Amino acid sequence: MKTAVTIALMLLAGVAPPALGQVLRGRLLDLDTNEPVPRGVLTLIRDDGERVRVVTTDDEGRYRLTAPGPGSYLIEARRLGYRVWIDGPVELESGDEWETEYHLQALPVLLAPVEVTVEAEIREAFLQHVGFYERQKADFGHFVTREDIEHRAPARMTDLLSAVPGVRLVPSASGLSRASIGFRGSRLSQGGVCHPRVFVDNLVVIRGDARPRGIDVQGFRETATEANRDPAERPEIALDDVVQPDDVEAIEVYRRGVEVPARFGGTSTQTQCGVIVIWTRSGRPRRQ
Repeated sequence: MKTAVTIALMLLAGVAPPALGQVLRGRLLDLDTNEPVPRGVLTLIRDDGERVRVVTTDDEGRYRLTAPGPGSYLIEARRLGYRVWIDGPVELESGDEWETEYHLQALPVLLAPVEVTVEAEIREAFLQHVGFYERQKADFGHFVTREDIEHRAPARMTDLLSAVPGVRLVPSASGLSRASIGFRGSRLSQGGVCHPRVFVDNLVVIRGDARPRGIDVQGFRETATEANRDPAERPEIALDDVVQPDDVEAIEVYRRGVEVPARFGGTSTQTQCGVIVIWTRSGRPRRQ
């Protein structure tokens, strides 16, 4: 009764009574779990885009927004890690009180891309340690890097090495499909193609044609028949069975004995047919 009388007196005096507030209250919840979303942000936006009220939800996800006056509004709900939700427009009249619940959908956590360079740095340090880059600068031989291998995408080691100038694929003397690698002109006194010695991570895995006559690939004495074979026909481990291109980090190819560094035999009878040096990505000697 007192309120009505007060309003009546204000009207008689020509003073407008205060408008009743427009209130929106409710809760902000997780769409999947229906759990409260604390510290969410609710914003009341006029239809012209002006943000007129901002509140934060409590630990129970509750909020209370009071509009500055009747009108058309949008309600925006947001929280870090969730999709933004916008409701409306809603028409609020004087004295309106809205009870609402908004559900936010969680977003997958997207992390910034991380460039992994540690592995590449370790491999580079390994090649530096074994002297690969130093020998590459000396301009003796032919050098194949991991980037070259990935660019060529060879299926087998013989396919990869056959692209090196002066290197030839030599069909198997036994008639099998596997071929071997040969260097033309590396044994000039005899002519033709001979097979190089092959190192993998500093271990000799293929002795090549330079191994002493009468000694087999395991270092044992050959039979008379085997010892009398032409060097190109003496059995060896197939290079394609030793290592695969995906396992290789770098290759050094020395087609003549005069090119071979001292570390791999230098100019000697053991290197007269040249040397191939393979460094694997694991940087560990391969067992044969």
